[in-house]
Amino acid sequence: MGRLFMKLAIIITVVLLLFMPVNHFVKYSHDYNINHAILDFKKHPYPVDIMNLGASHSMYGYHFKPTGLSHLDLALPAQTIEYDFKLLREFGKHLKPDGVVIVSISQITFANSDVNYIGNYYNILDRNEIEPFHFIDYYSYLFLPGTNSGRFHSALAGKLKSFRWDSHQPWANNGKNYSERKYKKVESQYSEAVKNNDIERNMEQLREMIDYCKEKGYQVVLTIEPVHQSYQEFFYEEVMNKLVFQYLEALELDVPLLNYMGDQRFVDNKSYFIDPDHLNKEGRKVFSWIVYKDLKKLGYLREL
Repeated sequence: MGRLFMKLAIIITVVLLLFMPVNHFVKYSHDYNINHAILDFKKHPYPVDIMNLGASHSMYGYHFKPTGLSHLDLALPAQTIEYDFKLLREFGKHLKPDGVVIVSISQITFANSDVNYIGNYYNILDRNEIEPFHFIDYYSYLFLPGTNSGRFHSALAGKLKSFRWDSHQPWANNGKNYSERKYKKVESQYSEAVKNNDIERNMEQLREMIDYCKEKGYQVVLTIEPVHQSYQEFFYEEVMNKLVFQYLEALELDVPLLNYMGDQRFVDNKSYFIDPDHLNKEGRKVFSWIVYKDLKKLGYLREL
């Protein structure tokens, strides 16, 4: 019995020693800490002039600090409207009177229903707001993130992205390869959403969120962020009508829509993009000034 115990102890020790660097690798990866700005704000909140919701297009889209506005970015990768609304209810109390809420609309807005990155919300929302919530998943994600296969693969992919095949680099074939892959993914997601009636649920969620903004006195605007020309070749007008605009028209939300998707200041300028549909540091600075000026034209920033 003693020898068996010693063997088990040695095996457990070896496994732990092997696991520790894996856990450290995931815990300090970019993707695992993607919500760090929201966490920092939660610890040290301040009055906010403008906040943006949405998925990755929005997350990489805005940087209002140079304009003098206090800004809170509440967008996270593949974020659903449901979680847009949850974050707005949680953090909207910090919005100044007549503050502005940017609701980003993307190609996946009405088709997106699966929360693939539920761990992003563990530290920033109350447990009762997280669906589904599993006690073991919660604590293992926070303290043993290396056990989460999704985060491990994301962390590994981030480290290996420079070793992708040439055809899978973001700007291979002037971005067309990347854009085609995204198009196929969105089309598949849209087909599933139609089958599962996810689109109707997302439409209702968006309506409820806009009504909530109006009730609270928030100044709300819908936006579509710029993309590169190679992306537009796949997400052209007919496709966008199917994915987005027919549903916005049916909702009749009575709020402004600032559509920059085909903005000529960006479409042919690769220097503003990380990849064909996400702005880089320089791109979001330029874009945020444009949005700032357009919001002023709407009269949204007079009191800020």
